Amino acid sequence: MKNSVIKENKKIDEASSREKLIKSLEILPAKTGVYIFKDESGRIIYVGKAKNIYSRARSYFSGSNRDFLYMKPPGFTRQIRSVDYIVTSNEVEALILEGNLIKENRPKYNIELKDDKSYPFIVITDDAYPRVFLTRNRKIRKARYYGPYTDVGSAKKVIEHLRSIFKIRDCKGVKPGKSPNPPCLNYHIGLCSAPCAGKISESEYKKNVEDIRNFLKGKNRSIVSDLKKKMEQYSSKLKFEEAEELKKKIYGIEKIVEEQKIIFDSADAWDFIAIKREKKIAAVSLFTYRSGTLAIVNNFIIENSGLLKDNQLIPLFINQYYENMNSIPSKIYISASVDDSDLIEKWFHVKKGRKVIVRKPVRGEKNKIMDMTIKNAELYLEKKKFEKSTGHSQGYRDLIRLKNRLGLNNIPRRIECYDISNLGENFPVGSMTVACDGEINPRHYRHFKIRSISGQDDYAMLEEIVKRRLKYLNVPVTGIMDSFHQKPDLMVIDGGKAQYSTVKKVVDSKRLGSIDVISIAKKEEMIYCDRFRSGMKLDPGSDYMRIIIRLRDEAHRFALGYHRKLRNRYMTDSVLDQIKGIGIKKKTYIMKNIESIDELKEKNIEELMNIKGINYRDAVNIYDCFHR
Repeated sequence: MKNSVIKENKKIDEASSREKLIKSLEILPAKTGVYIFKDESGRIIYVGKAKNIYSRARSYFSGSNRDFLYMKPPGFTRQIRSVDYIVTSNEVEALILEGNLIKENRPKYNIELKDDKSYPFIVITDDAYPRVFLTRNRKIRKARYYGPYTDVGSAKKVIEHLRSIFKIRDCKGVKPGKSPNPPCLNYHIGLCSAPCAGKISESEYKKNVEDIRNFLKGKNRSIVSDLKKKMEQYSSKLKFEEAEELKKKIYGIEKIVEEQKIIFDSADAWDFIAIKREKKIAAVSLFTYRSGTLAIVNNFIIENSGLLKDNQLIPLFINQYYENMNSIPSKIYISASVDDSDLIEKWFHVKKGRKVIVRKPVRGEKNKIMDMTIKNAELYLEKKKFEKSTGHSQGYRDLIRLKNRLGLNNIPRRIECYDISNLGENFPVGSMTVACDGEINPRHYRHFKIRSISGQDDYAMLEEIVKRRLKYLNVPVTGIMDSFHQKPDLMVIDGGKAQYSTVKKVVDSKRLGSIDVISIAKKEEMIYCDRFRSGMKLDPGSDYMRIIIRLRDEAHRFALGYHRKLRNRYMTDSVLDQIKGIGIKKKTYIMKNIESIDELKEKNIEELMNIKGINYRDAVNIYDCFHR
């Protein structure tokens, strides 16, 4: 009764809040700007721009299907408790403000870019004394990015040269000017001007940073020209040391331009942007051309895309991607025409000071390039769908390569490896180790006690454990699915050609469909399978083989460990039979608390009494058995 009253009161409160919210929409201005939705805790959950704030914000609440019209999840509007707004002078200002608010607050329902971080950027931080370094992280607050760069080695050399010329710090260190310690080694070898120790003024340091920015924008000629003028001024005033310092800078800049080819003039760059989406996931491919040649390919996933169409996603992507970028192309070709292309071009002009043309190619060479970009987005989407369904990303390509190299029927998403541990005729055991989607999965490991084979017949033992394992595939699952109930894509046998043939016959006789079988001979490091009946030399250095090798080693370790455990328990059990007062029940308690007879020997009387069921007299008898 009490719960029903609470629920009823909650419904009344929600209805009241909803009514207040609807009334507040009436006073929204019919002007250009940004609207901000907040939840009951006051947290911003969505930011949008609008030519008419009044009409756009109200449209979310008019009609039962409006959630889908603006492509938000069902129930999105029920989370909104208040609406704020900021009026701007024009749409470009609104677009800039929208981007800043999204970056600052990271609202739950605005789209979020996740890139594959294929290439690094040179980044300049927004500190009083900025740092300059190479990174793949594009989420550093208020930083400026230049690139991306395909040649990582060259980019690192450029950073080294720039630091030696302009002496910019790359460490976080202490707050500049506040360090109680002398400058570090970088200062003494000419790679830093030691702002931490107050060796350079903030204005002089920032002038050096500005020169680096201009250099990375391709304005090296203007920098050299300015430096030469200053050098001549110093020379005319007989300040030869200062003139010599500038001469070294000029030489260093000219050397970078001559030796390194990664600094591109952005006026000669084109970007091609293509989007491919499916339900709640969207993939973006970005092809960057420099001087008519494909230089860089970047891929992204857009989260929170809902059911937005391509022509709605493209402006959002452009706004987020180029927000902190300083390497801006002269032309951006897009896979779908957008209504706001003029607005995007104005945004570039105001925000970046660049004239950028945004258009959809319709024919000729540019259209062919766009087709290629779209195809790449499709492939990237398929890859990400696979990764999302499996929960793993790193093993996808390796599994495909393993399939192709060995001529398997399946992508080996579930791999099982089998080994026999048979040291002498006593305690023969088998093991099964498992990898799922390229990751070792110890929870699915299983042991086998050999039941029907005597002697040292490894082939017969393999046949027994594989038959016992495969019979579970025909047993209906009534509860939680056990490891044995899951069909393997690939069975790996620790052994040679004969072991392969033995297991292959068992699998074929069961008619369970396309389960692949291979074996690995450890001594010769040869692989046997359908494609390589006579064997193929194993390449232990290849990435796609590492999972097989590791699983084989795990199977050997797991089988040997079980063999030792059974042997130790047998020996311990035999010893306990000779001790007065230790019957079957007490033996069971003891065996649950120890792994080997050596462990039992090391226990003192007090530790033995801590075992359930063992009293003082029992503990003394056990101790005396080993120590009298």
